[in-house]
Amino acid sequence: MKQSGKHPIFTVSIVCIILLLSSNNLFSRIFCNGSGSGYECPTCLGAESPTAIESMIIEGAGYYSQGNSYIQKLLNRVELQDFKEIDFSEMQVLVKSALENITNARLTYEKLVNKAEDTPYNPVVIERLKSFDYKTFMFENRLNEKVFKQVEGYLSAGDITGAFKHVLAVIKKIERLLIVVQTGMDFNRMEPFWKINEMCSEFSMFGSFVARVFYQIHQM
Repeated sequence: MKQSGKHPIFTVSIVCIILLLSSNNLFSRIFCNGSGSGYECPTCLGAESPTAIESMIIEGAGYYSQGNSYIQKLLNRVELQDFKEIDFSEMQVLVKSALENITNARLTYEKLVNKAEDTPYNPVVIERLKSFDYKTFMFENRLNEKVFKQVEGYLSAGDITGAFKHVLAVIKKIERLLIVVQTGMDFNRMEPFWKINEMCSEFSMFGSFVARVFYQIHQM
């Protein structure tokens, strides 16, 4: 009789791959997702057809998501260094992998900003952004006021490209901090790690709040 569950390691590996792919896809759906609809797209086939800008948003989010996963592993190792001796070879791999993905995110957003600057806005979407009740939305959803006010500043003015430029600027800061960590590899100097942790936390909220606003205005 053929036994079931004969290869548990293979089964677990398949599950992990599925979860990884699902998590990357989820992130792309919550980080600035939908903001590509704020631009005109004469070549799109319909309302559900993704614009070139939206495709780059998803691509950039995928790179950032992967880079941030390595950053979190890096921070975890730093956090536990009093209980577990740091493996410098592992840390070098984590920093290198994080930096590669964040660099790719930066390159993607540079292309995205250039494309956005050359693309006319969708006037219907811009009008919805300008008339949106940001204050009520923020309080009803109990959103972080500091970060949401940044989002409101861009979107209430119809400045979607400005929001993308903000994203690009933060990605560049994260990239520079990772270069500092990679160059120094001093795990007793906590300042760069604190900054990366705080920056990634607020940055992820910013992208999420942008996506929430666009999701809401498309329900109007």
